[in-house]
Parts: sequence; structure tokens; C-alpha cells
Amino acid sequence: MFFPFAKSDSIISAVPPETIPILIIFVSIVGFTIIIERLVYFWKLKPIPQEDLKKVRVYAKEKKWDDAKDLLAQKSIAPASVVLQLAFDLKRRNADDIQDDIRQEGFRQIALMEKYLTSLGTIATIAPLLGVLGTVIGIVRSFAEGAGTKGAEVGISEALITTAMGLGVAIPAYIFYNYFSRSKEERTIELENVTDLVLPHLLK
Repeated sequence: MFFPFAKSDSIISAVPPETIPILIIFVSIVGFTIIIERLVYFWKLKPIPQEDLKKVRVYAKEKKWDDAKDLLAQKSIAPASVVLQLAFDLKRRNADDIQDDIRQEGFRQIALMEKYLTSLGTIATIAPLLGVLGTVIGIVRSFAEGAGTKGAEVGISEALITTAMGLGVAIPAYIFYNYFSRSKEERTIELENVTDLVLPHLLK
């Protein structure tokens, strides 16, 4: 009679011990690729210096749109700078519906900052779960194979290794997810504040 966890016909025994570790390694590669890409991206998003922002406001009051845009282009590529550059360019060309275009560009910049963050948060969640799954499979394998057997030793090793690997991936993923989320919030607040300061001069 077949029993799922019997020594000779174990379902767990049919699963190679390296299956869960390989899954965790794959998840870790994806996670660390996202971390590196986002680190480079957010590192480039330097806020607009206050002195330069004051100059931009002066240029806006004086309707020197090209000077304001050029100054921003030289100093920062942060979302606030990109949105203001678009606003000055639209104003210079006397475009219609400036507010709508600025709003759409603002949403686009926020979407760029949020890129891959959901995936990174998911990795931070599932990595320890994969580790727990590997632990359970390893323990079941060790019981199924019987004490003192090579299969039992493999099962115990699998349980310990997958737990450590899962946590080793989840901890940095969670730390960087929070860091990137905070960076996104800071740049979004800057975008809102800068837009509120300069936009009134563009709508006159």
C-alpha cells in the first residue's frame, strides 16, 4: 500500500535536495539585480540645490524660461527638475493645457521611481517562505529516510541551508525596499513643493 511519506515511496525523496536552493538563488539574482539598478537610479536623483532653486524662481518671475530650463538641466535630473524643465519649455512655446501636461509628467516620474519596487517587496516576502518550505521538506525527508541514513543527513542539511539562504536574501531585500520607498517619498515631496513654488509664476 502506498503512503506518501513512507521511506521507499516518499514523494519528498523524489524532489532533488537542490530544488529549493536553486529557486532561492534565482530569486536572489533577480533581487540583487533590482537593488543595483535602483541604487544607480536613485543615486542620480540629486535634489535641486536651494540656491539654484532661488535662481529658478527669479528667472520664472522675469519670464526667462530658457535660462531657468538650462540651469535645471545642468544641476539636477531629479523628478522635480524634469517636471520644471518641461513646464518652462511648454511656457516658452506658449502651449495650451500646461497644468495637465505637468501633472501627467509628474505621474510619469513617480511611476519611474516606483519601478521594480513591488517586485523587490515581493522578493523580500517570498524568500523566507521559500526557506521555510525548504526547511519543512528537509525535515520530512530526514524522517522519511530514517535516522542514521545518508538521506536523513541530506534532509537536515537541506533544512538548515535553505533557512539561511532564504533569510540571507530576504533581509537585504527588505532593507533596500524600505530605503528605496523612503527615497521615492522624499523625491515626491520635493516634486510637490517645488511645483507649488514655481507653478504660480508660469500660470500668470
